Amino acid sequence: MQKSSYLKYAASVATGAAGILHLSLVHPFNGMLQNTGIFFLVSGIAQLFWIIPVMRNWHKAWFYLGIGGTVTLIVIWTLTRATSLITPRPFPVNQIGIIEESFQVAFIGLATAILIYKSRVKRSDYSVTDSTMNKNRGLILSGVVVAVILAGLFVPLAFHQPNGPPQQFGSSPPQFGSPPQQSTTQQTGAATSQTCTLTPSLIEVENTPQQTEGPYFVDEMLDRSDIRSDPSDGSVQGGIPLRLVIHVYNVNNGSCIPLSGAHVDIWHTNSQGLYSDIQSINTLGKKYLRGYQVTDDNGTVRFTTIYPGWYEGRALHIHIKVRTFEGSEKTFEWASQFYLNDSISNEVQSQLPYSNHGPRPLTNNVDFIYTGPSTDGLVQTNSGGHLMLNLTKDDGQGYVGTFNVVANQSTKK
Repeated sequence: MQKSSYLKYAASVATGAAGILHLSLVHPFNGMLQNTGIFFLVSGIAQLFWIIPVMRNWHKAWFYLGIGGTVTLIVIWTLTRATSLITPRPFPVNQIGIIEESFQVAFIGLATAILIYKSRVKRSDYSVTDSTMNKNRGLILSGVVVAVILAGLFVPLAFHQPNGPPQQFGSSPPQFGSPPQQSTTQQTGAATSQTCTLTPSLIEVENTPQQTEGPYFVDEMLDRSDIRSDPSDGSVQGGIPLRLVIHVYNVNNGSCIPLSGAHVDIWHTNSQGLYSDIQSINTLGKKYLRGYQVTDDNGTVRFTTIYPGWYEGRALHIHIKVRTFEGSEKTFEWASQFYLNDSISNEVQSQLPYSNHGPRPLTNNVDFIYTGPSTDGLVQTNSGGHLMLNLTKDDGQGYVGTFNVVANQSTKK
């Protein structure tokens, strides 16, 4: 096989893989096509289409166009994660994005190598000379590309759960407002295969996988239960009230022991999808919707806040971090994110001041962190399904969200 053939095959694999990853982010039946879904769809199809010019040795102008388009995609990806010039705030960097960009960089390098090869060797030396590579093969190649495009679009949907992760056979979802004296339930500790038993079981009984801390944690050390106000100027964030009641447990010889004296930090966006104290979105110095509480003897903390708003690329979520200290030295850390019921979120987001920000583009089941694995290896897919806040109405004044966190303190971080 000629050298140019190796380059062509490698470049085709690179652009094809990048295209499939782009298309895997498109969920046509979940509303994403209104926003970033259109971008993923167009770029994914274009990347898969470029297999044809590469394999068929079309004019070098097609290679220049492919390289230029791929460079543009990399620039857009970089800008949307480094600045807020294109989106309301930078997107988080994730593993899929890094893999995708690596394939795109590989395609640029391989396509450039093909162009260099073209400039040094006569066409008769690098073009397809096999008599069997005729128009029929060109049609077959086109058919393969179309099939890959369709697979990239619809195969992910076959594994996509429109209403969140499937329930295990014989299990039932937690009932909002159900009494706490139900049967004993087991929970898995963070980053451990140990289990412990909550007795009596509380309203929310879920595994507690960890998720990425994200780029917006600021260790403000604001010891306060009501995090709606901004101590920098006295302003108060408007929105639907949300009271959080979080119970933290430690795994100890098969039992869930309340973890007292632990610092529990909470932070999330305001009604317009903005975090405080972030330079890239012009909120530096603000300290709204951030704070921590120390768990009591029952391992419980309480916060008064508002229902979070959306920002591009993520479903609604609330960040949580649990830490323990010996003096000033941190001895343990557990970090994750809470998610909120989509139906309730739709109702909240239709009201002021949330409606000023427009309709939210993503639901839980199209959020890449919600549907992805936990960072501690406990859950391989749909880790967000184990992190749903139990939301109940709060006498017409908003909502109450409860959750039980089981954090294995023997796992240091």
